[in-house]
Amino acid sequence: MSPDVFISYSREDQQQVVKMVEYLRGQGISVWMDETDIHGATIWTKEIVEAIRASSLFILAISGHSIGSKNVVKELALASEREKIILPIYLEQCEIPETMEYQLAGIQNIALYTLDKAKAYEFVHQTIRRLGVGQAAEESQALGKAESTPTPGHGHMPPPKAKSGFSKWIAIAAGVAVLTVAGLFLTKGGDEAQAPASPGSGTSPTAPVAPVDGSVRIAVLPFENLSTEDNQTKWADLISQEIIGSLATLDGVTPIVWSSVNKYRGEQKDIDQITRELNVQRILDGRVVAQGGQIEVSFNLTDTQTKTFIWNHKENGMQSDFFKLRNAIVAKVTSTLNPNQTFQTTDETAPTENIEAYKLYRKARELWSTRGEAEMKQSIELYKQAIEMDPNFVEAYCGLGDAYAMMIPYGYAPPDQVRETIQLAEDAFFEAIKINPNYSGAYPAMGWLESMAKHRYDKALEHFDEALKHNPNNVQALMWKAITCRSMQRSNEAIQLSSRAIELDPNNHVAYMLLCLDYASDFQYENAEKAAKKSVSLKPDYGMGQNALFNALAMQEDKKEELKKHIESLEALSNKDWNIERTIFIYHYYFGTKESFIKAADYMKKKAELTNYELKGFPLYFFCTGEKELGYKYLEEGVKNGNMSLMGAHRFFIEWSVIKDEDRYKVLYGDNY
Repeated sequence: MSPDVFISYSREDQQQVVKMVEYLRGQGISVWMDETDIHGATIWTKEIVEAIRASSLFILAISGHSIGSKNVVKELALASEREKIILPIYLEQCEIPETMEYQLAGIQNIALYTLDKAKAYEFVHQTIRRLGVGQAAEESQALGKAESTPTPGHGHMPPPKAKSGFSKWIAIAAGVAVLTVAGLFLTKGGDEAQAPASPGSGTSPTAPVAPVDGSVRIAVLPFENLSTEDNQTKWADLISQEIIGSLATLDGVTPIVWSSVNKYRGEQKDIDQITRELNVQRILDGRVVAQGGQIEVSFNLTDTQTKTFIWNHKENGMQSDFFKLRNAIVAKVTSTLNPNQTFQTTDETAPTENIEAYKLYRKARELWSTRGEAEMKQSIELYKQAIEMDPNFVEAYCGLGDAYAMMIPYGYAPPDQVRETIQLAEDAFFEAIKINPNYSGAYPAMGWLESMAKHRYDKALEHFDEALKHNPNNVQALMWKAITCRSMQRSNEAIQLSSRAIELDPNNHVAYMLLCLDYASDFQYENAEKAAKKSVSLKPDYGMGQNALFNALAMQEDKKEELKKHIESLEALSNKDWNIERTIFIYHYYFGTKESFIKAADYMKKKAELTNYELKGFPLYFFCTGEKELGYKYLEEGVKNGNMSLMGAHRFFIEWSVIKDEDRYKVLYGDNY
């Protein structure tokens, strides 16, 4: 029987190594170690070479003795040449000699001497399991999924060459397992069979609260990219994003959206922190190797309460069959989370058959999500290119429509081009709906345009409800519906919608900003303040969040000193966006001295001239500086053109107090004043 693990060590460390080996063998790991005196005999070449060749994992026990052993150095070199997984374990602190630097460059390790002695060997055991070595693989095969068997028609993907980056590949894989002792992401598992928790682990102190709707909340963490090829395709991110999108359409499953899980990228993952911050019962994480036109994905499903593996699994296929690979992964996850539901794995579940068009689409989405002007305009060009490659690519049409739609509220569309931009957005959405009327992503921005640009709130709600009918977890639809409900003075409903969006996307700074506005519209200013502070803690340079916090503090009489300090902190920023500049200007109008306001107004005017910013996009400037006619002219033009929204902020925030009681202003709102 081939050994799972080969251990290379120095004779002087034999007593300590034997204890670790005995523990691992007791856990079902097959370990080969030289327990005789092979190193002193001519038989060394045959037995050592054969043992290394047959093993799956090479453990290097590092000590002051082993780093000086010529035979240990030879064994390490042989393991590297054989492309074995290498796991260095430090028995004591010491420097790696030049003879080992090449093979160990960049590899993560276990500093055994720093760990709690009662848990150290179990930590090694869990790391070995996490690397896919040992009984887990055998159980997986026994259940009919031979992980190492080539996929018909594709062949098994060869691992990267050790000397061209394989060490880095294993380094990252090991790093996923070798975590901080304080918050061990330790799991034990075999495919399909939940194993008992590791000794002393107990139940997580941050056990998740089950959702009231009975669904299973799952965090699909960014998969680790273990590829050694220098290519720009982020296959690991694409896999993670596609899994989240596919799970979102299933009943009984609530995946946390990408923007919130993306912060947990990296080698070390604290299961308690993730559970606490995202309130999830399951975590899916994995590793991706893309090479030579193929992809191999290893992934694990973890129970956050017991901190144990439910299973670990592996899939591989051609890059051109990316969506078939995604479907296989989602089907595996679905079979566990919701056994009564079968994920449809037909070709219809693939957004496009053109993988190059898909890459362009994902790149465009990444640019669009920054909300920067240059990035958003670049995303439009990429969406167009993707559509040229595949004229039936629904998601690309929706992305194009989203980009055009967001050009308006961010002021990237000139006032005389707003109507044209709205039409371009709507044309893109109509094309998407014509191809697939059941695609949820086609409707939220249409609702946004109806609400914010045309002020047809009932029509907007129809679009949002259509989006949520096809995908109840559509965060964008939830947030934009909340804005519309708030504009219609339906504050409680708006609060519920924004809160639901935060449940799905707990690290979304925009959602917290919207929740601040929703609470404020119900005159719950303390709650509004808390939501705004959460928004700016997640993204301190988010101008709309800083403005929301200003307004929440301004509406509380006992928060004037804190408000002053808040503005001072904003004024100290070296790089302020226009939302922050507006906030500082408004503060000095309502709370500053005459001199400080004149200074703020003069500064804003000069900065606008230097940056070609059109102040007519900020009518409040003219109302506050006494140029009321200009203010009304630009406000009325903006409402008419669709680039200024009537969101009712005058009801609950201080900004519009300068004119909110005037009849001319009330006429703009009509019955919804």
